[in-house]
Amino acid sequence: MRHLLATLGVVLVLAVIGAAPAAARVRMQPQGRAAQLLPVARQQATVVLYGDSLAWEAEDQFRDALTGAGVADVRTQTMGGTAICDWLDQMRQDAVQLRPTAIVVEFSGNALTPCMSDPAGTSLAVSRGTYRQKYIDDAVAVLSIFEPAGTRVYFAGAPRTRQAEETRDPDAGWLNALYAGLARGQADIRYVDAGASVLRRGHWTETLPCLGDEPCTGGMDTSGRAVNVVRAPDGGHFCPGAPGADRGVTGACAVWSSGAHRYGVAMASALLADLPG
Repeated sequence: MRHLLATLGVVLVLAVIGAAPAAARVRMQPQGRAAQLLPVARQQATVVLYGDSLAWEAEDQFRDALTGAGVADVRTQTMGGTAICDWLDQMRQDAVQLRPTAIVVEFSGNALTPCMSDPAGTSLAVSRGTYRQKYIDDAVAVLSIFEPAGTRVYFAGAPRTRQAEETRDPDAGWLNALYAGLARGQADIRYVDAGASVLRRGHWTETLPCLGDEPCTGGMDTSGRAVNVVRAPDGGHFCPGAPGADRGVTGACAVWSSGAHRYGVAMASALLADLPG
């Protein structure tokens, strides 16, 4: 990891100013050793999920997938509307007190809380460069916090939103590209494209064919296949029929949320692939 952090500067500058497309930025990352199995069995593992509303919606499914596979200790630190910087103090505490085997870091780019504002209280999102640099700095800070504990860090990508799809937003994937770039070739950092679990061939979709391990409640699509609704009406979250989020905060879902199920399981599956049974 030290080699990565020492040589990351040029790539991160490109990410901030947008001088190279996302794919090119990722390819420029230094190569390290391939990821290996985590050094403890599932029964001795401690896992922590940190995240915003997407992780909050999917935390029960994430926890159930891990505990159902034998992971002993699964904890969640999630809240809608938050950014990485809202959790850095908690992470520092957890790194010392819990020394987790692995953590999952899921943040989709909010800039709604005080730590994502300048001293005058203005959101850092008003400046693309400042906003991006803040997320870069905070993602690197996560790695520095957990390196002494020997914790493997999994960055989870967020799914494309309907708005990004409709506007063809060229910046929509930059944060996922940053996470992927940090993880490239590093044994103790992983990128999980969890957002792909609710997309159709990489594109936003309202419904997907039902999975074999879930209720099937969404009717039929035009091809006659049984489907579930995987995205909320706001186009970004998961709960079918839910009202729009209030400053990133969503309410509990009163119906089956296939999107939350798929997303939570996708995050958990990456860990289970690395944890010996």
